[in-house]
Amino acid sequence: MIFKNIAILVNKDKDQAYKLGRRLVTYCHEHALTAAMLPADAAFLGYSELGRPLKELREWSDLVISLGGDGTLLGAARLFAPAGVPVLGINLGHLGFLTAAEPEHVEQMFLDLVAGRYTLEQHNLLKAEVQRHGQKVAEFRALNDAVITKGSFSRIKVICYVDDQYLATYQGDGVIVATATGSTAYSLSAGGPVVSPDLDCLIITPICAHALGTRSLVISSREIFRAVVSADKGELILTVDGQELYPLEQEDRIQVSLSAEKVKFIRLPGHEFYYALRTRLQDSCFKLPEEQKNSED
Repeated sequence: MIFKNIAILVNKDKDQAYKLGRRLVTYCHEHALTAAMLPADAAFLGYSELGRPLKELREWSDLVISLGGDGTLLGAARLFAPAGVPVLGINLGHLGFLTAAEPEHVEQMFLDLVAGRYTLEQHNLLKAEVQRHGQKVAEFRALNDAVITKGSFSRIKVICYVDDQYLATYQGDGVIVATATGSTAYSLSAGGPVVSPDLDCLIITPICAHALGTRSLVISSREIFRAVVSADKGELILTVDGQELYPLEQEDRIQVSLSAEKVKFIRLPGHEFYYALRTRLQDSCFKLPEEQKNSED
């Protein structure tokens, strides 16, 4: 696949974003690539003439480069998945598990792209629907997870089914339904398994359930997770990829399945899944507190 038109998405809250964003535009020009971006990002970097509306940017671009952390990459994936545009992330965050390059390797990244030294991966999206009084009231796509959770002072009950078979009733802080890609995100923090992103599955992980025997469950791509929610007081919330929030009501029904849509990711040489698993997770666990603080800064 030959890349010519490069869309750049920038997390403007990151300290290095301005300087590195301008470098990306320069590198594009040096490698005979054309750069464009959303109007707000173009104005931030001082290239207002490169701004394009989202619909036009989707249709125009061959590749999206996200400049930020995993959150920026998740947003880029959801925006450009409908158009089938591959996404490559440059890590300006802390963990950066999904990103493919570090700031100091940007020049080599362009050399690899131009020379065709990369792997194109396809990752599943999930589809989450909210039904209220028998009517669908909301629908979302997520790359990592859909989370049924509570407000600060709530106690939540989630009655769970796989297809039409009753699974369990979880009382606690909620339930995470993750893709294989999302197995290294919130689900992992809540005690869920690490799953290869090549698997077509969903991972159901209860959050702080009030029972000692609760465990995560991996279900197949052919199965659908269904839940009915209630709380004694306070808020009920559906969170999508940690970025979109939707308020739930008592007895709402949530249905989560794998979407027919997929996200395309660019993987560069030496940054495959098991390399990232080995280095990213160990780095976050075994650094001294002073080293963790320096890497976050």
